[in-house]
Amino acid sequence: MDPGLSEGDICTYLRSDGSWGFFWVQRIDALPDGRDAMSLRKFDTHTSEEVLLEHAADVAELKAVRLLGHFPIVSTRVAEAGPRVIGRMPVREEDLEGYRIWREAFDKGEAGVFTLALEEI
Repeated sequence: MDPGLSEGDICTYLRSDGSWGFFWVQRIDALPDGRDAMSLRKFDTHTSEEVLLEHAADVAELKAVRLLGHFPIVSTRVAEAGPRVIGRMPVREEDLEGYRIWREAFDKGEAGVFTLALEEI
């Protein structure tokens, strides 16, 4: 199940408590088992009202919110959350420190990928 997201997408998803969470897609990597790993960072906020793509001011405000640490998760779990793209933010090399640390450890067999529900991470 591919959620159809791309690197740089800013997405929103409905949480089980009825609030809306937000995340940023930094990288998408193929895993040896045929699945994809999505390297995400959540924004340190959630809202009671949905933010839509056409809410440019809200998306701009969101971009100023602190980002939490990087986490790799299987794309099927991301897709289950029903994410919607509401904006884009370029991924710069300086944004990828957490990703690079994880990727190096993963390639050595020393790190894994989350298979929990997106909301639980």
